Amino acid sequence: MGKLARVDALLARPIDWPVPRECVRLIATEEDCRLVAYQCTAGVWTCGWGETDGVVQGMVWTQDYADERLRQSLVEWGDGVRGMLTAPTSDTELAALVSLAYNIGLAGFRRSSVLRLHNARNKPAAARAFALWNKTRQGQQLVESPGLIARRAREAALYLTPAGDADADMPQAVAPESSLARSPIARGGAVTASVGAITAVAQVAEEAEGAAAAASPVLDAIQQTGAAVQAVLGIPPVVLVGVLLFVVGYGVVRWRWRQRAEGWA
Repeated sequence: MGKLARVDALLARPIDWPVPRECVRLIATEEDCRLVAYQCTAGVWTCGWGETDGVVQGMVWTQDYADERLRQSLVEWGDGVRGMLTAPTSDTELAALVSLAYNIGLAGFRRSSVLRLHNARNKPAAARAFALWNKTRQGQQLVESPGLIARRAREAALYLTPAGDADADMPQAVAPESSLARSPIARGGAVTASVGAITAVAQVAEEAEGAAAAASPVLDAIQQTGAAVQAVLGIPPVVLVGVLLFVVGYGVVRWRWRQRAEGWA
């Protein structure tokens, strides 16, 4: 019997699950069921549907016992997660949160950004934060795990799935991906860089003063000490201001470009 068939057989049993069925399906699919104790990738003895408590080498379980251990664990994990929630939570959100806690432990879940952002009712950010739990420890190093990356993506997708009919709240038209050129931050950075370049080349004091006033108090301080800078470095203050504006603007544009390259807004 394959993994999916084992999961279907589990869900077909008349078990009163303490968490949404979506949670049971996700955890059972991720963990799978093995009735003979084995060592996971971290070297921990495991049996049943990913159970580790009390498991030792050579242990063999029946299917009934493995299923009951999963139900008992989900009572503990479900109650633990619910006790940490202060924001309204749908069944699909709860299912994803319990699945995460089941994998990282209740202590890890308590200090997670996922929980903090969910309770702050910032659901998009909470969904992104699932991906932070994507590493395993190998010796003294933390290494990204392809398996955990995929699991976190599935949990985040479930978290964002509307409860009930998944298609009920879907918009009829989806706006296209926004152009980076239309990003207010990127455009502001480009303008700042442009003004800086023009200021440095043209050495027009009026433009430098206007740009500095719009940039920050730091630039005001540079202008106030402009005479000293020129005396020590031999660089006209207007050129220094222009160069600074260009560097700041370029940095902003570069930062936004890297965000877009990594799939962020």
